[in-house]
Amino acid sequence: MIFDKPNSVDLLEAISHFLNTKIKSEVPAHLAFKIRIIENVLNIVIREIEKGDKLSNEVMTQLQSLIETDEPTIEALALLIKDEKIDLEDQDLKKLLVTLSKNKIAVDNPNYSTFKKLIE
Repeated sequence: MIFDKPNSVDLLEAISHFLNTKIKSEVPAHLAFKIRIIENVLNIVIREIEKGDKLSNEVMTQLQSLIETDEPTIEALALLIKDEKIDLEDQDLKKLLVTLSKNKIAVDNPNYSTFKKLIE
């Protein structure tokens, strides 16, 4: 990569740290809550940058084996399910849906208690 340090993740982490340590304690509670929301968004973006490609590739590999087309999509899978062309009891479908859910939660909210049970 042509970009040196700090990279995108470093910059986002610096913003999150600054908001948490320097700003949040100096504002009224209602604004501190809004800052916490901003921190959560920044952390989601950081996790997506760091893990997004790997997690997406894992899902796409499973999706490719379930839907044998050149460019499978979640939308195409949804249509096949809707049109009852894929059986809801299909074990590969169940595995894919668990992987999809687990990978989305890994980015959106890895501290979610059910996620922690899924990865054990």
